[in-house]
Amino acid sequence: MKFTYKNNCYQLGVKIFKLMPTSGKDFRDIKTSFCFLDETGLIFDKKDKYFALGLVKCSCSEKIYNKIRKIRQRFNYNEEVKWSQLNSKVRFDVAMGIFNCFLNEDDVKFNCIILNKDELDFAKYYNNDLCKVYRSFTVSLLKLVAGKIPQEVLVVLADDYFTPEKLEIENTIKKFTNSHYQKFVVTGVCQINSKSSDLLQLTDLILGAIAYDLKRTEKIITVQNEYKRKFLNFVYQKLNIKESFFINSSRKTRNYVLSGDKIRATIFDCSRSRAKKYAKQKQAIAHNGQRLS
Repeated sequence: MKFTYKNNCYQLGVKIFKLMPTSGKDFRDIKTSFCFLDETGLIFDKKDKYFALGLVKCSCSEKIYNKIRKIRQRFNYNEEVKWSQLNSKVRFDVAMGIFNCFLNEDDVKFNCIILNKDELDFAKYYNNDLCKVYRSFTVSLLKLVAGKIPQEVLVVLADDYFTPEKLEIENTIKKFTNSHYQKFVVTGVCQINSKSSDLLQLTDLILGAIAYDLKRTEKIITVQNEYKRKFLNFVYQKLNIKESFFINSSRKTRNYVLSGDKIRATIFDCSRSRAKKYAKQKQAIAHNGQRLS
């Protein structure tokens, strides 16, 4: 069977493979973005109800990097910016400055997916495999960010996360995402130390604030940190939010869109999980003595 070529596509039988425009005039039309991925919460800690993954996406990272650098210089601040360490005035002032940089860059957006661990049986659906959970929901988040019809190629830089030796979690995240779309959407995934990236620290800051707000709304957090409370009030004011990210009086939802589409938060719906449906299907087939195809 021979390949035929037409309109930047190769055809083999009934299958058509569209080529990435890497030469000629078309290559200039490729849109690319960086995704800075971080997580919050501990999956197997019973005291922590939520686990979340979030990312900051931008196509031109140098603009916001330069602005954040100026914030650091203004306050002579060289420490890592972390939500968990928001406990002093200088850290609060730096965090406010960095969040303002985020708001003032139209190109920079945030998206996260939140897991309610009370709703999801990790042992049943993921064999209590920490890396499998991380990989699965990273792919889910990337699919939320890319949308149904991806318009750009993504480069993912993730906070350094514990991965057992010989487990290619970075490669499988790329492979699973691209296989879902049957096209080149994720060019690569690389784990780096968050201390080396201000945009990973920005992700940590926003994700931490959103998770904190959800816990505060559900009365999980009753005694609030002074600077975290002030930072949330500052964010509410900037985004024109009255009480919480997660109070929506108009309808029941698990998808929250704030300030246009600047910030998006999705609480994972276990009832719609493909992993859950697959596990039920597998159990039913095993019960009937059939082989899962």
